[in-house]
Formats: sequence, C-alpha cells, structure tokens
Amino acid sequence: MLDIPNELKGKELTAFLVEQRDKLVDSVCQDPAELERFVELWDNSLDMHDYSFNNLILAWLQYPKVSMLAGFRKWVSLGRRVRKGEKAIKVLAPLTRKIKDNDSEEENFIITGWRYVNVFDVNQTEGDELQFGHSDKITGDISFDKLKAISPLPVIVEYSGTSNGNITAKRILVAPKDNEAAMVATLIHEIAHYKLDHIESELDKETKEVESETVSYIVTSYLGLKNEKSKYYVGSWNGSGDKLQGRGKKIISVAESIIKDINSLN
Repeated sequence: MLDIPNELKGKELTAFLVEQRDKLVDSVCQDPAELERFVELWDNSLDMHDYSFNNLILAWLQYPKVSMLAGFRKWVSLGRRVRKGEKAIKVLAPLTRKIKDNDSEEENFIITGWRYVNVFDVNQTEGDELQFGHSDKITGDISFDKLKAISPLPVIVEYSGTSNGNITAKRILVAPKDNEAAMVATLIHEIAHYKLDHIESELDKETKEVESETVSYIVTSYLGLKNEKSKYYVGSWNGSGDKLQGRGKKIISVAESIIKDINSLN
C-alpha cells in the first residue's frame, strides 16, 4: 500500500509518484501472475479511458482492489457518483509540447513531463449498473498474416536451423509452424527486439531475450493466447535482475505500443 505523505503537493507529489511507479513496474515484470493480472485490468479499463499499464500499477499501489478507473466527471456521465469520503487515486498524465519536423513540416507531440490527476475506481462509486469488458477487441484468433501489417520490417517465413525466428536490420524471419499462435508469439517477440532498440544495443543476449519475451508475454496475454513458453522466460527474470533494473518501464511501453498497433488493424 502506497502511503503518500500529506505534505507533498504539486511538483513534489508528481516526482514522488513517478519514482514509486518506476520501482513497482520493475518488480511486477518479474512475476508472470502479476503481469497477467495487470494485462486483464488494462484490457477492461480501455472501455472508458486509455489508462496506461504504468498507471494501473500506480493505482494498485494506492488501492489494491483496483478494477476500473475514471475521473469524477466521467463517473457522473455514466450515471454513477463517487461515494462520500472516498479518497482519490492519483495517477500520472503527460505534459506535452508540439514540435514541427523541419523536413516534413508535420507536427508531433513530445512528452515533456508529468502531472498527477485524481481518479476513482468503480468500487468507490455507486449508481447505474455498468457493462464490464469489451467483446469487440481483438482476441486470440488474430491471424499471423494480419499481424504482419504492424511489423516495422519485412517478414519472411522460412526455416532457419532450430530457431523459431530472428531479426536483422533489414528483415524479421519466422519459422513456419502448424501452430499459428506460436508464429504470432514469435513475430511479436521479434518486433519487440526492434522496438526495444536491441539491434544496435550493447546489452547481452540473455537480457535482450528476456526483455523481448516479456513483451511477447504481455501482448499474447492481452490477445487471449496461452503462452507457457513466455511464462518460463518471464519467470527467469530474477536471474537477470541486476541487468534489467530500470528497464520495466521501457518494456511495458513497448508492449503497449504493439497492442495499440494491433487494435488499429480493426
């Protein structure tokens, strides 16, 4: 349970929340059961607001029964009200700045910092009944061919010795299998290598593999695929704890990015 000192306000409170979030993200990534739990929470929470995986973990620190989050006004719009005396849960919203690309003239937004905002869990509210979950999201039946559309590199399907797949700066290779779900998991693993900047990284091979397989575990869990292979890799995180310290936030960010790319295929 996160005890937020009452004297912390404004920027000091935001800095405290950022520090606590980053600590917990690393520890959660070491436990497949906790990862699975937060993937399910994140999935369900998308019905009302795209709260990040990191924010759900931060909310859980403050309110262990967390299940679905929304701001005060959102709950009112849904016909529910926050019960009197309930304590707000503090999560982090990004501060952004618009920049223009000198070559393309396109405008993009970059994150320049964070600010805390107050939200409440559904268990802190009362009123109209709600429908939880969403049946329209992509589940375990996503096809390998469909998934190739989100790959940042050309995807080649062919055998390469005993390897399930590998990546170079020019392509991703996935070995053909009768089990299409296994090919999906492998492709996600290789995309994770790319998005984690592993191709040119000086990280050792073991660290790269554990990081990419953790991303694959989060994404395939979201898709409804049972992935015991990834669970084995994630469970071995403790053996690489020193090397992976501080990498949890990056890993979760990449997993979220891949999930959003997959959802954009609808």
